[in-house]
Amino acid sequence: MESLKEWVTAYREKWGCDFLGIAMNAAAEDAPKEIRWVQVAGNRSEAYKNIRLQVGRGIAGMVWKTARTQLDEHIFQQPDKLVEYPIARTEKLQTALAVPVMHHSEVEAVLMSGYRTDHSFSFVERQQLETAAAELSQRLRK
Repeated sequence: MESLKEWVTAYREKWGCDFLGIAMNAAAEDAPKEIRWVQVAGNRSEAYKNIRLQVGRGIAGMVWKTARTQLDEHIFQQPDKLVEYPIARTEKLQTALAVPVMHHSEVEAVLMSGYRTDHSFSFVERQQLETAAAELSQRLRK
């Protein structure tokens, strides 16, 4: 079985995106959720390791809260988004698409694809990310 790191790297290369990451709850079971980027590929620094989000904060936190796909484009032209989205700021992502990884109707992780240039995600790319999120859900249980 390939590791999560190999899985993320393989999908990033397959899709040609600049960044692909998985965010998960890193808090103890009895503590409030603390969402962290646990596995990434295409990162330019290790700064993502210091990002800690609450549900409803940041791209991953918003996806976690709503259990819905979130697309953000032209992030660097929106100063409020740069403040809200530390992963976009630290990795210089101009466009990001994040999808929930679900298990029994609950979010267990967030899978995000990003580009450092303007990029319009096609319907097929969105489907690919959602399919990969379903695959990731299964992989997290192995």
